[in-house]
Amino acid sequence: MSSTNEAQKKIKALNSTHKIVHVTELATLGKLPQLREKSEAAVSYYETILKSLRWVRKTMHNGNNHAAVEKNITAIAVTSERGLCGAYNSDVFSQIDRLIESLGDQVKINWVVIGDQGHRYLTKLDQNITAYLQVSLENIDLETTTAITADFIDQINAQEMDALYVVFTKYFNAVHSEAMCEKIYPDIPEEEGMQPIEVDYVLDYEEDDEQVEQLLLENYLCGLLYSMFRYSVASEYCMRRIAMKQAKDNIQKQLEEAIFDARKQALQQKTSELLDIISGAQTIRKEEE
Repeated sequence: MSSTNEAQKKIKALNSTHKIVHVTELATLGKLPQLREKSEAAVSYYETILKSLRWVRKTMHNGNNHAAVEKNITAIAVTSERGLCGAYNSDVFSQIDRLIESLGDQVKINWVVIGDQGHRYLTKLDQNITAYLQVSLENIDLETTTAITADFIDQINAQEMDALYVVFTKYFNAVHSEAMCEKIYPDIPEEEGMQPIEVDYVLDYEEDDEQVEQLLLENYLCGLLYSMFRYSVASEYCMRRIAMKQAKDNIQKQLEEAIFDARKQALQQKTSELLDIISGAQTIRKEEE
C-alpha cells in the first residue's frame, strides 16, 4: 500500500511541476512579440539616421579622421544574469573567444560587460573589464542606452577608442536566434548596390561638419545599441522558452512513466489479492471435501 501512495505522490508532484513549467513557457512566449516590436522600432530609427550619416560622410567632408592602426579597442559583451536559457550564453562565449583570437595578443580589449554570466567568463579569461553594468538586460531602457552611448562618444573624442565591437544575440523568430559579433565603429555599413553620391549644390548648416557628423553618429550608435539590447533580451527569452519546453517534455515523459508504473503496481496488487482469494477458496473447498 505504501508503494502505491508513493507513486501517487510522485504523480502529483510531477503534475504540479509540469503546470509551473508550462505557465512559465507561455509567459515567456507572450513577451516575445513586444520585445521584437521594440527591436524593430529601434532598427527603423537607426537606419533613418544611418542614411543621413552616410550622406554627411560622403558629401560634406572626407570623414577619414580615424586611426590608421586600431590599438584602443572597446567591446561590449551582452549576456544573461542567470542560466536556464540553453546555449544562449555559451554561444556568446564562443563569439568572445573568436574576437579575442582574431584581434591577437598585441591588442588590449577594454570590455564593457552586461550580465553576470559574461562577467564571470571574462574574469576567468583574465580579460580587462573596464565597466560592468550590474543591471538586468531587460531593464536597460533608452535613457540608459543614451548614457552608455554618450560615454563612448566622449572616449572617441578623447581619442581613447579606435574601434567598438558588440557581442550579442540576434533574435529572428520564436525558435531561432544567433550569437554574433559586429564592429559598429568606426565603420558604418554601406547600402547594398549604392551608387557614388554626386551633388552640384552646397548643404548649409549652422554647425560645423564634424559637429553634424558627431550628432548623427551618437544617435545612430544609440539606436543601434538599443536594438541589439532588445534583440538580446528577446533571444534570451526565446532560448529560455525552448529550455522550458524541453523541460516540460521531459517532465511529461516522467509523468507518463510514473502513471504507467502506478497502474502496473495497482494491477499487480489486485492480481495478488485475487490470487489470495482463489487460493483461500480452494483451501476451504478441500477442507469441506
